[in-house]
Amino acid sequence: MIPASLRGTLIVSCQAPPGDPLDNVDTLRRLAISVVRGGAGGLRANGVKSIEAFRHETHVPIIGIQKRKIGGEVSITPDFAAAKSVSEAGADIIALDCTTNRLAAAEPWSELIRRIQREIRKPVLADIASFEDALAAQEVGADAVATTLYGFTPETAQFRSVNWELVERMVKRLRVPLIVEGHITRPEEVRRALDLGAYAVVVGSAITRPEAITARFVKAIHA
Repeated sequence: MIPASLRGTLIVSCQAPPGDPLDNVDTLRRLAISVVRGGAGGLRANGVKSIEAFRHETHVPIIGIQKRKIGGEVSITPDFAAAKSVSEAGADIIALDCTTNRLAAAEPWSELIRRIQREIRKPVLADIASFEDALAAQEVGADAVATTLYGFTPETAQFRSVNWELVERMVKRLRVPLIVEGHITRPEEVRRALDLGAYAVVVGSAITRPEAITARFVKAIHA
């Protein structure tokens, strides 16, 4: 079960891609401390080292993932070993790619959900990209779904804003909590998602990526 303390909160994703100036565990740890001081109700973290560092600093729930390259493509928590490692590092919730585009080389997400719940005994967050993904994950037994991968699959790659119609549709049909994640850039969008019935909202780049934030300001200058 997803921690009740996350209901109605802002979860901040403290991650940095390889090669980014912020791609440093201590830097990300400091970001995590800062956002928790600002009121974040939870964190989303990638990798054992970051999760361990965050867990040492705070007791707020952590959504843990392990990104791994398989055949040149990134997969989110591709197998049980990855799930177990982030759990042992201190993650309270384990998230994984539950889209129809999950890499064939990764363990099937439906089997992985059941095994995590049975052997690790922690809730699973299904990262999805479509309404159909969400229903399928719920049917298998995911504890919650998140719109994390909307905009990052071949079918949705052209979209770079929240699909509010999709959010409304899922809130009405899902029996498990919906977490809105991806493309949130303004505080009023967080409020809108919660007002529509989302359990919680995850924000990443708009808070923790100064390069992207600066680029938005510079773009406004040259518009």
